[in-house]
Amino acid sequence: MLVEVRGKPEEQALKVGLLKSLKRARYDPRPLGHYGLAKTNYLHFTSPIRRYADLVVHRALGRARSPSAPDGPAVRPYHPNMAEIASVAEHISTTERNAADAEIDATQMKKLEFFQRQLAGRKPQIFPATVVDVRNYGLMVELPDALITGLIHVSSLTDDFYLFEPARRQLIGRRSRKKFKVGDDLSVFVARVDVFKRQVDFAIAPATEKSKTSRRRAKRSSKNA
Repeated sequence: MLVEVRGKPEEQALKVGLLKSLKRARYDPRPLGHYGLAKTNYLHFTSPIRRYADLVVHRALGRARSPSAPDGPAVRPYHPNMAEIASVAEHISTTERNAADAEIDATQMKKLEFFQRQLAGRKPQIFPATVVDVRNYGLMVELPDALITGLIHVSSLTDDFYLFEPARRQLIGRRSRKKFKVGDDLSVFVARVDVFKRQVDFAIAPATEKSKTSRRRAKRSSKNA
């Protein structure tokens, strides 16, 4: 599927949707492999950020390689049983998820602060955005430069009355028949920020509509010529 959509407008949206459909990674005492790397046997051994999983493996290998300390008494080999490993795996899976969620929340708050300042500015900044989902109440867009997703509410599309086509996930103008679909590139500005709900609403920049209108006029004038 990923090969078939490569280079198409909806490629990014489908990739994100596929990733979200996968289960979150977790540690397990059994060698279940690594789906993303297509490895049958996989464990953490070292990384730029030292994980506790790395240390568990280091300790086991260290004791197995050197069961006794130099010029000292024998050191008990580190051979935890399956119950101990399962307990460690469950604990570090939970703490890793908590750490990842905390990082996401902190990053999201900083992004909201940034967009609040944009909202308070005299001249709104224009951002490139891509439609990643279409719903009956509006367009979900992603800003690739900010890695944030927000809503363009259908009520902000004032040039026409837009109807939702669920089979193709499109919004279609009743009068103009203009369509908004997954993969469309738009220029947007911040319309509303809700810090409590951690949501950002966007609106389509007027320049986008003007450029479309000017292109249509240019086509008509060239035909008349």
